[in-house]
Amino acid sequence: MKKKNKKLLVAAIATALSAASAVPALALENQFNGAFTAFYDMSNFSGSGVTQKDAPSENYFVQRVRLGYTAKADDHVKLVTKFEFDYNYWGNSSYTSGPGTGGAIGADSVNMETKHLYLDLAYPQLNTKIGMMPYNDSFKGMVFDTDVAGILLSHDYANASVSAGFFRLMDSNNVGPQDTTRLGRNTNDMFTLDGKYSVSKDLTVGAAYYYISDDSNDFTSTIQSAKVHNLGINAAGNVGPVALNGFFLKQFGDLSKDTDAKGYTFNVGAKMPLAGGTLRSEFLYVSGGSDQFYIAHSKPGWTEGGQFYDAEMTMLNRDKYQTTIDNAIMYDVANNGQGVIEGTVGYDYTFNDKVSASANAGFAAVAKNTSGAGSSDYLGTEVNAEAYYKLTANVTLGARAGYLFLGDYFTNEDNPYDVKLIAKYNF
Repeated sequence: MKKKNKKLLVAAIATALSAASAVPALALENQFNGAFTAFYDMSNFSGSGVTQKDAPSENYFVQRVRLGYTAKADDHVKLVTKFEFDYNYWGNSSYTSGPGTGGAIGADSVNMETKHLYLDLAYPQLNTKIGMMPYNDSFKGMVFDTDVAGILLSHDYANASVSAGFFRLMDSNNVGPQDTTRLGRNTNDMFTLDGKYSVSKDLTVGAAYYYISDDSNDFTSTIQSAKVHNLGINAAGNVGPVALNGFFLKQFGDLSKDTDAKGYTFNVGAKMPLAGGTLRSEFLYVSGGSDQFYIAHSKPGWTEGGQFYDAEMTMLNRDKYQTTIDNAIMYDVANNGQGVIEGTVGYDYTFNDKVSASANAGFAAVAKNTSGAGSSDYLGTEVNAEAYYKLTANVTLGARAGYLFLGDYFTNEDNPYDVKLIAKYNF
């Protein structure tokens, strides 16, 4: 190569490199997080969800892994994802596909589930979330507490916050003739408006309105025709050493073409320091009978709210550790249209940076006995306790046990019990 040509080549390369360096690089920050949970469960109720005389004992192992990945472009833009891998119980199946499968010898199953996939646009003027996201109401999840696809707009002020959203809960298009199942025609849609205001450092008040318009066929052949308005207020504040919170929510509209929506619920919760630990309590009333309470739903029989995990019960309400095997005396607070009257008390204590424990007790009764069951509305009284040891900063070993004294709503059934041995790793 001639000397002149070499100079031209060097100049061209230098120019190309200069141009490339002038183009800003996409500085994508990759964030990973997740959790592993496994537990051994021994019970005469939790696996089957059935109360009976001479109830047989059962024992099984459950495993769940959740993996989260966030692709953060800058301080304002990020994609948030979360995936779930369950073994419903060890030994269930292998060489197959489906949620919760693959827990048997050989494994080799496709069981990945998608939890969240949404775009988060966080600008000072407006925060916008678009996609499948976790979302719960401002009333301790009484109406909905789940993952939903939609658009959520929110803004924070100096002493207040407000949000508005639209969510498509279901779009029924899998049964019936085309003229009644076109996309966007038979849908279950939810519109939300939520606000909070800090009156002072010791008092925050809020109000929310959720409208659920369900013209879907519930993935069956029956059009729901529900138009349910949910209007409520909530508050949280401090009175001396006691932290109080609570809400009142009323429903109106239509549960169906022939049934009015008249449900309502109210709650009071409290926490206070006591003897180096924390004493807490909850009281909840949910109407029943002709005033039955509406909870957002997915498949028939699957409600997506009303779990009331604040109660910290293991069998009266759904246990916070339950995964796909998920049974309780009250699967949700609507309680098959009977509602609930429930009170709980609990105490949390941290012995040191390694050891902590909690104890809880609670009672529950149906608000309206529409089934004619037993000789009383009283469901029962539960006592439970749990203890944990932090093996490392990320690994925790624990045990959780409960016993339920059934009330006279039941007839001659054995009292349920449940014992769990738990291992958790969070990262």
